[in-house]
Amino acid sequence: MTTPEHTLVGIHFALAVSLDRYTGWRIVAMAAVASNVPDWDGLPMLFDMQRFESGHRVWGHSLLSIFLTSLLMGSAQVRWDWIGKVANWSHLKFTKRPLVADDLDPKLSSAWLMVLAYSGVAMVSQILHLICDMVASGGKGLSHWAIEPFWPFSSQAFVYPLIAWGDVGPTVILMSGLIIMAKRRSQVALTSGLTLLGLCAYLMVRSLF
Repeated sequence: MTTPEHTLVGIHFALAVSLDRYTGWRIVAMAAVASNVPDWDGLPMLFDMQRFESGHRVWGHSLLSIFLTSLLMGSAQVRWDWIGKVANWSHLKFTKRPLVADDLDPKLSSAWLMVLAYSGVAMVSQILHLICDMVASGGKGLSHWAIEPFWPFSSQAFVYPLIAWGDVGPTVILMSGLIIMAKRRSQVALTSGLTLLGLCAYLMVRSLF
């Protein structure tokens, strides 16, 4: 899947389990950002294609990397509220007004619980990224690109292609979920949950044809 689909999967995951009720909109933003973090191992493409080929879907897609980056993101969020700062800066830049409800989000009582919550969401979102990469692979002359989740301890690779990379089906389903959610704001969790179920159903049906 591409960046938009990974982002939408993270958002729907956070909303489907109602995480926003406990830590506000920031937890949804964390899921959206973290859903794309494993692809940091694709950055060598900007400098060296050989290193890109050997490192993409390996370095950033390992469970060790996911654990460390999730802990780092969660700790940094509780310490510096980087999500709130980026959101406030963006809102100020485009609307010329600061976020007026920035401090109204519900908070967990302990900083350690906040770190655990943010880090846990980041970890699950990144693992969902791995699953999405394994089931969306190959197609249109492309070879299957397996991931190595146990790197650097093992080079065993996994891929279970159900749809071709770039299939528009997931995009349509995930975006439709957001549109329906915008119209039925009282049923956000239900809409996101059904959207993810719809995505899973599409993957299974599409794999048969």
